[in-house]
Amino acid sequence: MHEYYRIEQGIWPHLEKAGFVKESENDLVDYCGSIRTIFAKDERRVLLEWDGEEGFGFAEVWRNGEWCALPTKVLESKEAEFQSAIKKLCADLQGYLN
Repeated sequence: MHEYYRIEQGIWPHLEKAGFVKESENDLVDYCGSIRTIFAKDERRVLLEWDGEEGFGFAEVWRNGEWCALPTKVLESKEAEFQSAIKKLCADLQGYLN
């Protein structure tokens, strides 16, 4: 499974519980392996992206008219480290969802 979908699988339950839906999805993997999706609820937005060229996933939230990156990056890594980073990203995201 592509790394993006593994990250999405980890954060989706939190987004869904908070009432977010997929607003736009670019699931066509580009030549570098990058994918991005924007999730929305009312005026709030969450961007999830996998940067295939750099080999990491990240999320940004829409605040005060601009995208703000969450601190956790999910790097290509061993499975335990990858899953741990997804959990940290979920914790970062939770503050925005509440």
